[in-house]
Amino acid sequence: MPDLDFLLKETNLLLASNGLPTCHSLAPVADGDTANPNAIAYSSERRYVVKVTQRHPHTLNHQLHVANALRDIADLPIPQHYCCATKGSRLPLMIMEWLPGAQLRTVLASAEHDELRKLCASLASCLATFHHPDHLTLVPKAEGQHSGWLYTQTLEALQNVAGKPSHRTGALDGIAVRRFLDARLPALNAPAIPSLQKADQDLRDFLADPTGFEITGMLDWEQVTGGDGVFAIALFFFRLWLNAKLAGWETFTATYNRLATVEAEQCPQVEFYLMCRAVLAYRSDDRAKELVDLLLQGHRLPFESERARR
Repeated sequence: MPDLDFLLKETNLLLASNGLPTCHSLAPVADGDTANPNAIAYSSERRYVVKVTQRHPHTLNHQLHVANALRDIADLPIPQHYCCATKGSRLPLMIMEWLPGAQLRTVLASAEHDELRKLCASLASCLATFHHPDHLTLVPKAEGQHSGWLYTQTLEALQNVAGKPSHRTGALDGIAVRRFLDARLPALNAPAIPSLQKADQDLRDFLADPTGFEITGMLDWEQVTGGDGVFAIALFFFRLWLNAKLAGWETFTATYNRLATVEAEQCPQVEFYLMCRAVLAYRSDDRAKELVDLLLQGHRLPFESERARR
């Protein structure tokens, strides 16, 4: 996080240059665990979110355009992106509308029973809308190479963990994992769900109401390209798995498939993404090892195995 006095000064310069009310104070957001520090800025008229886009500063204009364009045409809780820094600015700032809610990861941790199902249904509704193929017109036609990047990252992780037991589980079978991924690589030439895709979409990219258990914000628009919507679905199943929240998975899939243009179903692409995410989390969470083993045993996760319905 930059010095707060300096950040406030730069924020006000950017606001004033765009004809927006300036602020008297700002404070870092409660959860500061992010590559791009965020602060809430307070004016007499409104609150802003100020994001220091350190990780991908070259995407400022792109994220402003995509987020606002999608916000205008889709019923999604996307914050209005008011303005961003220009080339030569001292800080790569994006100034956005403040939205209520807590990070989805913290709300998910507390959700049980009907609350969990309501939260999963709300997220599924957002993703089904986000994945509508008409939205692909908002980004260049060339699709991103996210699957290739993920494959490379996974192979590097395999070199570090294969054959080395974690503190509670057995060793990872690196050869079997590599064969699993390589068998599914040809399918990655075509998306299972042609749609917009965020490169790092995860639970931190959403806000949720901690009492109403509905999604209140969709955040982080730095890297939006054409891609495969099944990646986000695989990742959400993975998060439910790690958090012992699979009771919400059936509601999620039923809601998504009721609303989506292209239904989510078992396919090589989703198995590829799920295996990659599990391998990358192998050292940090022992439950990931169980998921790797089940996939290697032929369980049709996340859609067709009984394990996904428990």
